[in-house]
Parts: sequence; structure tokens; C-alpha cells
Amino acid sequence: MYHLRTVATLSVALLLGACAAPMRSSLTPEQRGKITELTAHVVVVQDEVIAAVQPSNVSAALGGGLIGAIIDSKVTNSRVNESQQALGPFYAAIEEVDYRKEFKESIERGLSGYPIKVGKFNTTPRALSNDKLLHLREDLQPGQALLVISPRYTLSMDFRSFDSESVVTIWLKPDASASNMPSQRGVLRYQSLPIGPGGKESLALWAAKNAVVFRDMMRESIAETVRMVMLDIDVASTTAAQPKDLKSFAFNVGNSMSEIKGQVLKAGVGRAILLGTDQKLYSLPDLASVATTAKK
Repeated sequence: MYHLRTVATLSVALLLGACAAPMRSSLTPEQRGKITELTAHVVVVQDEVIAAVQPSNVSAALGGGLIGAIIDSKVTNSRVNESQQALGPFYAAIEEVDYRKEFKESIERGLSGYPIKVGKFNTTPRALSNDKLLHLREDLQPGQALLVISPRYTLSMDFRSFDSESVVTIWLKPDASASNMPSQRGVLRYQSLPIGPGGKESLALWAAKNAVVFRDMMRESIAETVRMVMLDIDVASTTAAQPKDLKSFAFNVGNSMSEIKGQVLKAGVGRAILLGTDQKLYSLPDLASVATTAKK
């Protein structure tokens, strides 16, 4: 990792057209039946973990305007500088961590068992432009489709959680009737167990013993993302969940705890993968399963 950056936003547009695209879309049975092979294109833009900072919102309280915007800018910049100083020891401990390399190796192994055969596999640090995406689609042969996987990862604003978000899309060869939107689209979220009470104390725990906890959580996030990629292609065929089937999970939004509700698709000891009511797939800590196992 080259430089540890601090940013004032948690979410980033992960793929072309992300703002306009629906949260989830699925191949029709007819479209899927025509696909015999996928070309995988994995886009890992980040060289380093991003630490988020709570942006100032004074402008909104003042009803907008230039003065409020100036105050917001100064407050946010001050918070960024404070966080940057606190992140020094953590940065030193994770300097040799290579997320891109580990993600590439794990996703390539995982895709060998993907429900649709994956032929070619490419990894790039460059975001896809509209022209590049169109070129990749035009190069597809009959029966082929393009699978694009774009992960991002961050530390939460309170430094307690390692978060990742990946957008997975499948694109067909363009023709007169083809849409400029992906035929399949899913958003996959991972969140680690919370580490420490927050702030500098959590950063110290992430950095301790050559950042062993950070490395473990990063690798867990990659492994869980691979599991979600394997599930995502078939999510559309799952039965719609009834309210009684929804389960709630704690979710750290950086400055407070919230909750995610969804249908559990796969459960294990300590974690669960669920389809949220917002149509995203989540891999979240399941503290109830840990407590239940401990009692046995």
C-alpha cells in the first residue's frame, strides 16, 4: 500500500451507470440459457484502504449558502487532518498488504466453480470507461457474456469496522435491441466484527502485532465476497421472503449502530449472508449464532 487516504464519504459509485441502475436486476431465463461462457473482468482500483470521515453538515443547518459551505469545508478538512495523524502507525503496519493481489487470487479460484463456465479472466487497476466497456462487449463471441466485478473497501468513520462493497454485473453483446444497462446486477456488502471502542484505540488494535487482525479481516472480507458472488447469480430464483422470515442484524454506519433486515441465504458460526430488504447481499456478523454455539 502506497498512501493511506482519508475521505469524507463512505460510498463511491462502483460501476458505470451505478446511479441510474436498479439495485438488483437479473438475467431472464432465456438470456441465461443462451450463455455458455463468461469472460471475467475484475476491476480493483484501490491501492490502499480508505478511512472515512464524518463530513460537516453546518450548511444544511444554516439553510445552505456560501458561508455554510465554507464552514463545512473547514470543519471537514480539520477532521481529515486529525484522522490522518492518528492513522500513521496503522499505515506503517499495513504498508505491505496487497488487497488487489489477494482478491485476484481468491476470486479466480472461486470462479472456477461459478454456475456459468468462466473462460477468460482479467484483472485491472483501471476503472472501466464507457468506451472500454463497449469494446469488451463487442469482442464477445456468440454464447459469451461479460462478467465485471468491482470491489471497494474502507475503514468505518469510527475505525471499528472493515467494510467492503462490490458491484457484480453481467453484460451481453450489444445489438440493436440490447440495453446499455447490465442484464444482471448485484451489490454485495461485507462488514467485519467491530474492533475496539473506536478512534485511536481501535486503530491501535488494527495495527497491533504487524496488523494481524486487519489482515485476517481483510482476507475474511475477500472470502465472503467470493461466497456472495457465487450466490448472487441465483438470488433471483429464491422465493420472496415473508415478513416473518426476515432477520435483523446490527450494522455499523460509522457514527452510530443501525440494523439491516433481510432473508438469510446462508448461515454459519459467527456470520450470515442475507438478502437485505434493500436488495443488496450482505455478509454480517451474527453474534446470536456465536452465543448459541457457546451454550452447547
